[in-house]
Amino acid sequence: MKKILTLFLSAAVAASAAVGFAAWCKPDTPPEQFTPRENATVTIFTTNDMHGNLSGDGKNVIGVVQAAAIKASTPNSLLVDAGDATQGASFASISQGADVIRMMNEAGYDLMAAGNHEFDYGSDVLLENAELANFPILAANVQKDGKTLLESSAVLEVAGYKIGFLGLTTVSTATSTNPTLLSGVTFGDEVEAAKREIAALKEKTDTIVLVCHMGDNEAAVSRTSEQLLSALSAEERAEIAAVIDGHSHTVEEKTAEGIPVVQTGVNFANLGKLTLTFTDGEDGATVSARGEVLDYAEAMGYTLTDAGREKANKVQEKLDAIELQQDEILEEVLCEVATPLWGGNITWEYSETRLVETSYGDFVTDAFRYYAERFAENEEIGIPVVAVENGGGISTPLPAWHSGGANITRGDVLGAFNHGNLVEVLKVSPADLFAAIEKGLATTGQDDTGLLLRERVSGSFLHVSGLSYTYDPAGAEGSKVVKVQLADGTELSRTDTENKLLLATNNYVSTFFPQREKLGELGGEDILIEDYILYLSGQNGGVLDYQCEYGRILIANDKSPETYTIKLRVMRGDAPLANQTFHLFVDGADGDGVAVTTDGEGYFTYTLSKGAHTLFLSETCNFVYVNNYSGTNVAQGDEEHKDFYSKDGYYRGYFYVLPDEQD
Repeated sequence: MKKILTLFLSAAVAASAAVGFAAWCKPDTPPEQFTPRENATVTIFTTNDMHGNLSGDGKNVIGVVQAAAIKASTPNSLLVDAGDATQGASFASISQGADVIRMMNEAGYDLMAAGNHEFDYGSDVLLENAELANFPILAANVQKDGKTLLESSAVLEVAGYKIGFLGLTTVSTATSTNPTLLSGVTFGDEVEAAKREIAALKEKTDTIVLVCHMGDNEAAVSRTSEQLLSALSAEERAEIAAVIDGHSHTVEEKTAEGIPVVQTGVNFANLGKLTLTFTDGEDGATVSARGEVLDYAEAMGYTLTDAGREKANKVQEKLDAIELQQDEILEEVLCEVATPLWGGNITWEYSETRLVETSYGDFVTDAFRYYAERFAENEEIGIPVVAVENGGGISTPLPAWHSGGANITRGDVLGAFNHGNLVEVLKVSPADLFAAIEKGLATTGQDDTGLLLRERVSGSFLHVSGLSYTYDPAGAEGSKVVKVQLADGTELSRTDTENKLLLATNNYVSTFFPQREKLGELGGEDILIEDYILYLSGQNGGVLDYQCEYGRILIANDKSPETYTIKLRVMRGDAPLANQTFHLFVDGADGDGVAVTTDGEGYFTYTLSKGAHTLFLSETCNFVYVNNYSGTNVAQGDEEHKDFYSKDGYYRGYFYVLPDEQD
């Protein structure tokens, strides 16, 4: 039996399409006995890529409490997640995702698809979290040892209508997640899995919704969700009401092949809303679908019922209880920090550690090398010791305030190193080292300002200790590295497979070295960094004061001018501090600093030598990072490269002066 499905497109597209659809009805019900179901509207609220950011912040993050309240306030509603919920912020990493699942249970989530980061703790932990969940976690194309690892699909009945949900995880997970934690796990073709599950679901559901952790970034995955829909037949697409998407951290409010697609960005900044309207008849139900994305203001302004407010109270109580338990661990102070370590997302645009050398990258590799040298001494290994860390492995910066310094907590470390990696000691050849460095170089050239050109950035970009490397941004892929040399000046050969180096790195990066010989483990990445912080601060009266000199990653044929000019604004709250003189300190300089005076709008300009710099004013302002190579805060006269605001709450492009009572 067939019926017509009319798709009302998202608010961004004023169009509709009519396609065939297979009906749900009991095959033994004679036509003369047919009793139509009541027409109904089902609302599916959606999230994706929460990355452990479940607590609302009052300005940018909606949070799980409000999402639960909205669902409870809306009749015939579901709450569905498209993956990457259980990894990211320390709220997630401290329990390897279990506390996120507990909160999703409390909030009333109905199902989720497994994202690539659900595998970061290993398939065994994922299965434990799936067992803990009161809802199915779906991944139709993922198998372990020849058997489906998780559930492939689920059928939920709402208002008398059966909705089939099919979960898909990008096959790129196989290379983006630590392979040593995925023993026996395979990621099958998404199209084949979708075809199989659609065929199984279509005879027992009124409609099908795809929950895809695939995204819309063609450079990052082997197939996007839109390409998946294109690969299906017209008959298969006719069974699909909508797509809930994730992975690319983009806001999708569109249609593809006439089917609504929604994705809400990242970190609970938005809430997706799919509205399915069912009209029943003897020839089956007609289903119309509309997709939209609610921004922060719309979600927080949603009209709540008494049931919604009651639900919010219960979810908040659960969240408070978990956070209270975690706070004892996260708030433990390790030491003071005098200067910030730059890593993770310094701007909204991308993670700085994925493109250029940063102080945090140098610090981490120094830590790895320090403990690897102790290992070499104990084992009496007499070969050069080096270390590397991938930029994608450093998730956040470590901030500091100049006035009195700031404390480093265990939560700061857990937030930056939240992938559950181990640090391994390997024996590798120079040839393998060249190849591993090449793997992370995603630049495509350099413009005359020195800005590195790129279509993407790579989490495999390698920071180093005990060596330096020079590369040509415009070089051919796989042949960008010009020179690699050890700290003592010894130059390594790209073709040398005979000589060996002792290399310390995390167990994800270790897979970049296929001919590696594993000699041992140094411990968990976060624990090792914590120990190194305590070691260095203990040598300096309880203060970590790491001064990065840069110069480990160099650019051949560098087009960057020797100097560049920055334009920064000085603010107190929302008010610019105009026509005032301050003392500027560059890269931890001692003394009185350099006097700078703001203009009528609170801006001042200053000229710096090429490369990355850390700046602060007087003793009452936050640190600011600038780098002409990445374009962060370079005054180029366009909107793309100025006045960024970072996810950690610090201004880049502004000096933020503390209120008078805090001076």
